[in-house]
Amino acid sequence: MTQNEKSEDIKEDIEYWKKTADEFFEKGKYLEALEAYETVARLDPKNSKAWKGMGTAFYFLGKSYEALESLNRATKIDPNDRESLEIKGLILKKFLEKNEEDLKRLKAKKTDKSSESAASDE
Repeated sequence: MTQNEKSEDIKEDIEYWKKTADEFFEKGKYLEALEAYETVARLDPKNSKAWKGMGTAFYFLGKSYEALESLNRATKIDPNDRESLEIKGLILKKFLEKNEEDLKRLKAKKTDKSSESAASDE
């Protein structure tokens, strides 16, 4: 087998796994889609669409940190990938909202304890 033939085989494998990943994703089978996108990324580590697909699948599987890591890889490969940038923005916005909620709860607990402490001092 020549180098050209090997290259063609790899391209065909990438196309097959990317199509398979997209089909799984469209059906809501995010774990299967993730595995197929990972195969594409192993075959072609500079395939930004594979990294974007992994990031989106991770997100739908509730793995936001892994999603951000994958999306960071996608945007490092293709800095003009608006979709990856938008998805990253949504994830970061959710992190911020959750942190703000947690901070409000902590402040409320601190206020409650201060009130209890002041009432017991009387």
